[in-house]
Amino acid sequence: MDKTDELILDLLKGNARMSFEELGQAIGMSRVGAKKRVAKLEKEGIIRGYNTCIYREGEVTLYIELVTKPDKFEDVLKFLANRTAYIRQIFKTSKENHIQIVAVSTDVEGLNYLLNTIRKVCDKDITELHFHTVKDVIKDVYGGIDKYNERKSVSVDSGSDGAVTGCEREEETRGQIQVHDVPDEGTV
Repeated sequence: MDKTDELILDLLKGNARMSFEELGQAIGMSRVGAKKRVAKLEKEGIIRGYNTCIYREGEVTLYIELVTKPDKFEDVLKFLANRTAYIRQIFKTSKENHIQIVAVSTDVEGLNYLLNTIRKVCDKDITELHFHTVKDVIKDVYGGIDKYNERKSVSVDSGSDGAVTGCEREEETRGQIQVHDVPDEGTV
């Protein structure tokens, strides 16, 4: 990967719907050249897909951390991976038998249902269960939020040698997310 590839990734993070024409102009390359670069990044598995960032008023995000018994890690992970309602992401971490989950719902009841289901089904397999609600999103490069840097610049400018050197792009920011009547954190 070179600097142009990095720049393409930065531009697509802010707007995955950017046309190859717009992308090519931003990096000083033809539409076809930009398309070939993106195809190469996709083939190499660097770009694994394109997502739509959806914002719903009143949406509640919950981070769940759990530690399993050593011999039950894969069983719990498989159970969680097959729960599609509310769970957006599941991570294995470097901590032994540790799983982190990002869950989202339009109401607190949905997240309580998820936590109660995990407790009910996995209770004997889990040694620790912690959860925290998100009160405010400070930065989300995929959702266009950066409260401490409202204006981002991406350098793009084609010099005589074709090197990328300067251009500017603004990203839209979203207001503060308010969460009411949700426990801030918990431990089981």
